[in-house]
Order: sequence, then C-alpha cells, then structure tokens
Amino acid sequence: MRRSGTLAGWMSLVVAFGCSSPDRRDDGLDRMEFADDEALDDDVADSALEPIPRIRVPLRPKSSGSRQQRPVATEVTLPAPRCANQAERNGPARSVGQVTDGALESGCRIASSGPGYHSTNKNGYGTDETIALLQWAAAQMSQQFPSSPPLVIGAIAKESGGFYPPHKSHQSGRDVDIGYPRTDRKLQRQFVPTDSGSIDNERLWALLEAWLATGRLGFVFMDYQLQAALYHDLLDVGYTEAQLDPIFQYPAGPAVPRGLIRHASGHADHFHLRFRCPDGDRPACID
Repeated sequence: MRRSGTLAGWMSLVVAFGCSSPDRRDDGLDRMEFADDEALDDDVADSALEPIPRIRVPLRPKSSGSRQQRPVATEVTLPAPRCANQAERNGPARSVGQVTDGALESGCRIASSGPGYHSTNKNGYGTDETIALLQWAAAQMSQQFPSSPPLVIGAIAKESGGFYPPHKSHQSGRDVDIGYPRTDRKLQRQFVPTDSGSIDNERLWALLEAWLATGRLGFVFMDYQLQAALYHDLLDVGYTEAQLDPIFQYPAGPAVPRGLIRHASGHADHFHLRFRCPDGDRPACID
C-alpha cells in the first residue's frame, strides 16, 4: 500500500490542549448539499450506533518531545462558537433525539469562513458545542500549519434539524462532513477524492487528536484504506498497536464493529464526524 509522507515534521509540534459527493443541483459554495445515489453513506455511517467508551488521547511517542499525559476532557475549555445567525437565535441550541430521528432547536449556523476553515453548505446548522468544536480544531490546525489551505466543511444539519435527504443522519446538529486534508495543499471549494498517497495524515491526526482530547468525539467514519494509511503512519512515528487499537477499526476489517474510527462507503472524499450529545441536552438527546 502506498502511504503519505512521514509524520516526522509533526512530531515536534504540540497541540495546545493536548456526506456525500456533490452534484450540480446547487451552484457556488453550496454544491455539497446533495449526492448521487451510488455515493451515499451506508447504514453503518448513518444509523445510530451503540456509543463506545470515551477514549483517552494516546501519549505521543517519547521522540516527539511531548511526554506529558493528555489533559482529560474537563481541562479543555472551548471558546464560544461564532454563529452567523446569533442575532436571530433564542438562546443556545438544543439537540433532540437521535442522529437518524431527531431535531435541532435554535441551531447555530457556522460562519462561512474562519481561521482554518470555510463552510460550503447552507445547511451548516449545529449545536453550539458542535460549531465550537469545529472552529476550535480548525484554528488549532491553522496555528500548527500556517501555510495550509482551510478545511472544507460540508453538511451539518438543516436549520431545525430533521430529515435531510439524501442523508439518513445529520438530523440533530451533531454530524459533520469534512474534506480530507491533502498533501497537494491546494485550495479546495468542494470535496475531492483522496487516496492513501494524497492524504495529509500529519494534519488529519492533528485534528483528530484535538477532538479526542475534548472527550466529545463519538465516531469518525472514514474509508477503510485511508484508515490504514493513517494507522501505519502513526506506527512509523512511534505509536504502538496497543495505543491505536481502541481508536481504529483497522486492521480488524471494514465490517468489524470496533473502534472509534470506522469504515463507511462513500467516504473517500470526506470524513464524517459524529459528536456526543451535549451534557445539558440529555436525556432528550440520545447518543
């Protein structure tokens, strides 16, 4: 298997804290709202799955110069989200129900651009926590990799949540589609098919590591071959199989229900984040 370049450059960096293909139905920056039938997420990605226990971010290899244990989730303080519709809202957002049968009240619409990202979809409504997590991690990545192009953030949820065709999930403001960071570092305006030779695992792991440190990450849906590329690159820089096995489905197989990062068809041009219910929204919100 051909893999992306080494993560050696990343090893000297320390993080501060620790769905679907587009067609031409919409124009401009809103083309990721719809998908071709054959590119839809499968039932694994878009069903409510049994939540797995929260995973502590693995210690970085000693050679990285960071020997300290990652902070627990309560030590990560997120900034307030920057909501494009803040003046129109009646208080914070509330996630209701499951990701496949839910709603969103007083959703926060992500600003069209910010440090480290740009949003390409008018259905960019999420919980305050979801939007804060996206904006915070994107800003962290832009600080670590100042010459990087912004992340492409696609579908999140509709203004009031609910059924969002062609997705089965994305109904309660906690699911997000994001384009993979690529080694060519070209500015992208939409999702681009990515293989194990063009994925930038250095930047991808910086993002995943940041979200893991918050304890809010529920699942990541990613093409199995891209999982493999990331997994092997992390082994190359000194992580151990024991550290990575709780996080990755790979190498158990794409149909094995294990790990926080799991395979789903249609995820070779973007990965799909699912965040846990905000604590204040339980029990109405269901992971």
